[in-house]
Formats: sequence, C-alpha cells, structure tokens
Amino acid sequence: MKKTIGLSVLFVLMCVHVIAQKAWTLQECIDYAVVHNLPIKQQDVKAAIKELDQEMAIRERLPSINGYVNGYTTFGHSQDVFGTIRRNDNMNSNMGINSEITLYQYNYFRNQAKKAASEAEQERIEMEILKRDLTVRVMESYLESLLTKALVTTQDSAIRFSMQLLQKAEKSTAIGTTAQSVVAEAKSNLSRERQQYQQYHKELQKSVLKLAQLLNFVDYKKLILADPMLENDLSSYKVYPDLMSIREEAYLHNPTLNKYRGQIEQLAIESKLIKSALYPTVKGSASLGSTYFNAFKAPGERSFFIQSKDNFAQQLAVTVSVPIFNKGKTKRQLQQVALNRQAIELSSENEKLLHQQILDKLLLELEENKQLYTIAQEASAATGQSLMYTLRSFEAGKVSIYDINTSKNNLMKADTETIRAKYNVLFNQIMLQYQIYGDIN
Repeated sequence: MKKTIGLSVLFVLMCVHVIAQKAWTLQECIDYAVVHNLPIKQQDVKAAIKELDQEMAIRERLPSINGYVNGYTTFGHSQDVFGTIRRNDNMNSNMGINSEITLYQYNYFRNQAKKAASEAEQERIEMEILKRDLTVRVMESYLESLLTKALVTTQDSAIRFSMQLLQKAEKSTAIGTTAQSVVAEAKSNLSRERQQYQQYHKELQKSVLKLAQLLNFVDYKKLILADPMLENDLSSYKVYPDLMSIREEAYLHNPTLNKYRGQIEQLAIESKLIKSALYPTVKGSASLGSTYFNAFKAPGERSFFIQSKDNFAQQLAVTVSVPIFNKGKTKRQLQQVALNRQAIELSSENEKLLHQQILDKLLLELEENKQLYTIAQEASAATGQSLMYTLRSFEAGKVSIYDINTSKNNLMKADTETIRAKYNVLFNQIMLQYQIYGDIN
C-alpha cells in the first residue's frame, strides 16, 4: 500500500514538472495574452453595457404603464362663491392606472434601437482593435526572444570551441611545443566569448520578461518558448497574389476600417433621428380610476368603497405635437453630421494609406531578407570550411592561434547574420500573413 502511494506521489510530481516545463507556441502566447489582458476585459464589459442599452432602446416602443394613489386633507375656513365664510374640513383622494404610448414620431424609436445596436457593435470592434495591437506586440516580442535564444545557443557553442582550443594550447605548452603567449591568447579569447554570452543572456532575459508582461504571465522564468514552424526549411516561400488583391484582402481584415464603416452607418441613422424633429409627434394615453371625497361632519356621507365604485371613470386621449420653429437647430445638426462623415471618410483613407505602407514595407523587407538569408547561408558554409582548414594548419604548425581566432570570429559573425536573417524572414512572413488575412496560420 505504501509503495503504491509512493509511486502515485512520484507520478504527480513528474506531471507537475512536465506542466511547468511546457513549451509555448506563438499561437498559445497570443491566445493567453488575449484572455488575460485587462484592457480587453474592460472593453468586453463596455460592450456588454452597450448591449443592455440596445435592449432598452428596443423596449422604448412599448407603452408605459403606471399606477397612482393620491390623498390630501384640508382643514380651516374658506369662502364660497357667494361670499359666505364657513368651516371647510374635508379629505380628497384619487387612484387609478394610466398608460402612454407614442403612435408616430417618424420611426424615432426604431432608429434609436438601430443606433444603440451600432454603438454596441462599435464597442466590439474596439475590442478587436485592442486584440490586433496586442497580437502584433506579442509576435514581435516572441520572435525577438527566439532570436536572442538562438544567439545564446550559438555563443555557447563558441565558448565550448574556445575551451577546447585552450585545452589544446595548455597541453602543447606543457610539452614545450608552443609558447606561453598562445595559452594567454586562448584564455583572453575565452573570456571575451563568455562576456558576449552574458550579454546575449541578459538580452534574452529582458525579451522573455517583456513577453511575459504582455501575456500577464506571473513568472517569466517559467515561460519556455518553442515553435515547430521555426524549424521548417525556408527554401520555399509563400507566393502572394498581386499587390492590389493583397490590399483589398487586408482592408477586409482591418478592424479600424470596420470601425470607420460602422461610424458612417451610424451617422446615417443619426440623420434620421435628427430629421424626426421636423415631423409631428402623436401620442396616445389611457387612464382609469376613481375618486373619494369626505366632508367629515356632513350627514349621509357615503363610504370609501361605495364612492370608489360610483366614481369609477375611464379616459382616452390623443396628443399631437407639431414642430413649427426650432431656431434652425435641425438644419445645423444635419450639417454637423455631413462634416463628421467627411472627417471619418478622411480618417478611413488615411488608415488605408498607413496599411498600404505597412504592406509595402513588409513585402520589400521579405524580398530583401530572403536574399540576405541565402547569401548568409553561403557565407556561413564557406567560413566554416575556412575555419576547418585553419585548424588543420594550426595543428601542422603553419598558422598561429591568432589566425584561428580570426577564422572563428568570422564564422561567429556569419552564423549570427544567418540567424538574424532567418528570423527576419520569419517575422516578415508571419506579419504579412497577419496583416493580410488577420491570422498567423
């Protein structure tokens, strides 16, 4: 029994360790950031509030029904129409139900409901804009972290190479085949490599911390990044359609442009609401109720229930309000709507222009980075072969350790440029995909 319990505890601990070491893909980081982002949650609440406004606007078409009960008492003297002053103590009360409904107001309530629906949609679009901005920042930070991580790995390989070179130098110096200066140079080079490694390591920690903060992740040290797509061969690139087709597709997935389109539709509704002030308003009302009067000392006073029954009455009324002159307010409000529409259209055109510039820049950078990556691969392969020949010459005593360090540094530079070019190509591809189609698949 104890053995079974011990194995169960060990299994649980192993599962916890596996979960803690979970590697996060880019899509998982984006999904996590969207779910845990506080401004997005706040915008979600605002959208829910606007949806309630929409429901209230729809219900405005229904009649309003109210009940009422009034009662008041008079004590003292008063003068009647004949000039006689006498005591007049009494109590009056009335009670009943009344209702009112708007019969006609140039579709005011219908347009008001449409306006509330448009405002609710605007809040949802604002939330999509927040998600889009957050997604772009997460992508940038994620790829920056992976790039720095790759540089750390490359620099670690350089340290191991320098350590092996130092060991060879120490052995050869110990038997007297090389000078002490060779060991000193090997140690100096190893220290420089470790210094560069620490610099890359610091940049890696900073980039991961930045990403964790975007994700609202508690402990950045537990955030491990890995994405299978980064291991793919970059020799085959996605072919995009012509530039005009790309732009039109990108406009469809731009939430800011959707916001402007919704605002223009909302202004059309606003115009109808303003024009309703030029048309008559017809309201209907109905009421039913009863009254009660008690003169206190008057003989033969009827009881409350009898009077309530005898005095029961109903009333139907129709009220028509015709606008005649409102100081030109409606005309100027419509002019304001027209000017607001022009301003929104200009903002929409500016957003399209900015989106075009982003696409043009990404396409240009992708094409150039493809060429850089191809050249960097060739340079890295040639530099690696050069280092191999230099090592053989060093072992044969034909070159010095300084030549090896020069070749090794050249290889490190070539590898670094290859890594940067690779991640630049990946970033351009992912960002283009997102800017055009609104996803990273």
